[in-house]
Amino acid sequence: MHILFIVLNDLSFLDQILAKFLDLKVRGATIIDSQGMAAAIMQNEGMMGLRSGPFSRSLENDQKESKTIFTVIPEEEKVHEVVREIQSIFEHSKKQVIGFMFTMPVSGIYPFKPKIY
Repeated sequence: MHILFIVLNDLSFLDQILAKFLDLKVRGATIIDSQGMAAAIMQNEGMMGLRSGPFSRSLENDQKESKTIFTVIPEEEKVHEVVREIQSIFEHSKKQVIGFMFTMPVSGIYPFKPKIY
């Protein structure tokens, strides 16, 4: 069992990713608003000079927000299939910064349920 994280900087791909999840029978995911370090530094410290420094490629088109999507996938084979299919969504994009994804093993899932008396 693995958890797949997708940090999506280019939000124009969000609907395609979710549609692909449905096609692949990925049954659930959580989507949270997130912000990268470069955007946070520029917003919080007003360091506009970073635009020409090491963060310049990270902030293409005034990118200020991102989404982090995560889902638990029980079968190892399915993880590889989902990763391949998500990568295929981006293969023709000309954008420098779209996002990234990674997986981590999950040793257990413990749902919260109310105690019924």
